[in-house]
This record gives sequence, C-alpha cells and structure tokens, in this order.
Amino acid sequence: MRTLHKTGALCPTCLKELPAEVYADDEGVVWMTRTCPEHGKLDTRMWPSAEHYEWLLSEAFEKTKPQNTIPVTDKCPFGCGTCARHERRGTLLEIEVTRNCNLHCPVCFMSAETGEGDPTLDEISAMYDVIANAVGTDGAVQITGGEPTCRKDLVDIIYMGREKGFWGIEVNTNGLVIANKEGYLEDLVAAGLTGVYLSFDGLTGDVYKGTCGRDILATKLKVIERCREVGIQVVLSVAVVSGLNDDQLGDLLRFSLENADVVAGLALQPAFTSGRFDAERAMPMSAGDVIFDLAEQSDGLLRVEDIWPLGCSNPLCDTGVFLVHGTPPEGVPAHPSGFYPATRAMTTEEYREGYSPDSPQGSVFLDILSKKGVEVKSGLSVIIMNYMDAVSMDTQRLRECSMMVTVPDGRAIPFCSYHLTDSSGRRVYPPWCKEELR
Repeated sequence: MRTLHKTGALCPTCLKELPAEVYADDEGVVWMTRTCPEHGKLDTRMWPSAEHYEWLLSEAFEKTKPQNTIPVTDKCPFGCGTCARHERRGTLLEIEVTRNCNLHCPVCFMSAETGEGDPTLDEISAMYDVIANAVGTDGAVQITGGEPTCRKDLVDIIYMGREKGFWGIEVNTNGLVIANKEGYLEDLVAAGLTGVYLSFDGLTGDVYKGTCGRDILATKLKVIERCREVGIQVVLSVAVVSGLNDDQLGDLLRFSLENADVVAGLALQPAFTSGRFDAERAMPMSAGDVIFDLAEQSDGLLRVEDIWPLGCSNPLCDTGVFLVHGTPPEGVPAHPSGFYPATRAMTTEEYREGYSPDSPQGSVFLDILSKKGVEVKSGLSVIIMNYMDAVSMDTQRLRECSMMVTVPDGRAIPFCSYHLTDSSGRRVYPPWCKEELR
C-alpha cells in the first residue's frame, strides 16, 4: 500500500466529514479510506490506475475563486452557498425548474416527484439573477429538472433568460415531448434555446429498459433528427452503468462522429447513487474507468493520454478532448474516421497558454482551437464527468466544483452537494432549499 495524499471524506450514514487517506493498493488501484467513530470504516474504490490518477492531479490548473461568496457557517457538505472556502468559480450553472418527470428512471439521481412546489416564474427570475451575479450573462445556463418539458411555461422560462442577456441556454431533457409534440422544439428555439442536452444511454433497446424502465431508443433517435431539422445542436448525455452499457462507449463515440453535423458533444458520466454500499468497501464506477474503456473501444482513435483535465474544476472531476474533423497536422497519424484528437496537435504548455477560465466545460478545447483558426463546427467535444455521492465524496474536490445549482434565495450550490443524500436517501438540500435540514 502506498499513500498518495490526505483529504476529507464523508460517512455515508451520518454525512460527517472525516479525515481520509487516499492510497494505491498493490495492484495500483486507488482507494480512499476513512473511519467514522460511530459507523465504522469504509474504503471506496476511486480510480483504476494510481499512475493515471497522479498524472491528472499533476495537470491541475490555477484556481479561479468565485467573486461573490457567503460566510462559512458549517462543515462540508453543509452551509454551501457558494461559501467562502470554495476554491473555484462556477462555469456551468443550472436552474432546476421542476421535480416532475414523465419517466421514472432507476438510475436517475432525481426523485421524479409530482411537481408540487415547483418554483414560480418570479423565483426562476431570481435564479437567473444568481447566475448573472456569479459569472455574468456570458456563462452557460442549463435548464434542468426533473424533466423541464413537463412545465407548460418552458418557452417563457427560456425567453426570460434571453431577455436578461444570457446568450447560451440549454435544456436537459429525456426528449419525449420534443419527439412527440409537433412544433414544440421550434417554439423553444424561437424563444431562444441554443442547445439540447439529451439523455442518451446507448444504441440498443435493452439499455433503455435498464436505465429508463422501457425501450425508448426510437424516441431518442427521433429527437436527434428533430434537432437536425430545426438546426440546433445536441449533446448526448450518457449515464454509464457498469455491466449495462459500459461496453457501448466505442459505439456511442462512432455514432456521435457519424452525426457530428448535429451532435456537438458526447458527455459520459458514471452513474452515481446513494444508499447502497458494502459494510467495508464501496465499488462505484469512476471516470477513470470510463476513460480507459473509451480508449480501448475507440478503434485506435483515442489513447488514455489524449484525454486531459478541462481546467475549470478538479482534474478528477472533468476531463475531455475535442475531436477535429479534417486532415491532421504533420506528425499526427490519420484515422479512418476522418477525425483526430486535438490533444495530439498541441502541448500541455500550449493548452495552458490558450486556456480561458471563462470557457464552459464543454468549450475549453473548442475556444482554444477557434483562436488558432482551426475549423471546429464539424468536430466533436467528448467530456467525462465524475460526480460524487456519499461513498465517493472527496471534500477537497467538492470545494473545487465548477458546476452549480442555483436557488431562489441567492445561493449557488455545488452540484454534488445539492444532490447529496445519506444512506437512507435523505437529501441535505431539499429542492430549491425552501427548507433546511440543519
């Protein structure tokens, strides 16, 4: 066993922050261990390779602190808001407009409630103002839920954001309404929608039976065609579940490249859960597993070392690569797909020099390449995001979160804090934080 570093972790039962040690075992697998005085010891598998884990951490970017914070009132993960101990500013901010949903997906971190108590338009206006205060109106805004299309006034919500000056507004959706309601997507685009963030877990019906409870692949494909017809970009968001769809990562990559005229990004995120873990060891799938699996299944297009930290948050939380369509520069081998990884054509020093802390997570490489005159409209962004739950929560990483959920009272709460539950499924932060647990 080799100690890699110290950090903080949680007891999944009581959510107390505990001193933790991250170590590599004899096979080079990374674990995090801590002991709760009341509930005992827990080791969590964090990464498949200590060498890769340490390389990513060595590539951390300089931190850009948030400008407007609230005083520290409690220990992590309580008292978020964003509090004064937070170390990175938000670059992707969400507005949760409903808890209602027209699906009840087994792997979803949302509870698919009735929608009672959904925020009013005035409260949503306040949440837009939170984002403007935190990062300005040139940041990325994602409208999420629940399922946002369950709200009859979604057009008004999008229009409100554009009226406030936000240039980029994306809807996080399962696509059912977009696929089945004629003219609906056109109305959203007319109101100012700039992108669709579509849950898209695989290319076979059995995957959707596992993640959504029924086969809706045809509906997903129809959404992509609707986006193509209307002329709006779509990002495919994949909840990667070990043993269900982790063997389809290469197929999903190839599908995205074949449809790169409308698919702007592929976002891969290991499914994270709460409430189920072994008494002594937890074995969640990590972003590291996804990176290794994706490289292995990519037919030689990607290597593990082609996927770099995105700079906006902790290197273990957000990594990615941009695949450029066209003839690669000298020294970069061509691939039958017609794409090549941008990271093969630049050094890490060039990446750091070109990096802008204002770039949203999915635009880091795209923005750098655009400044260099590289054609990017036909390329594809690939992002791997590593969300944390009660068994995998590293509180140092939490303090570097750049993905925030806004609430009406003026706070922006780190994504993994906002959705955190204890082992019994009780939330730390109720929806829109209209009532506090502590």
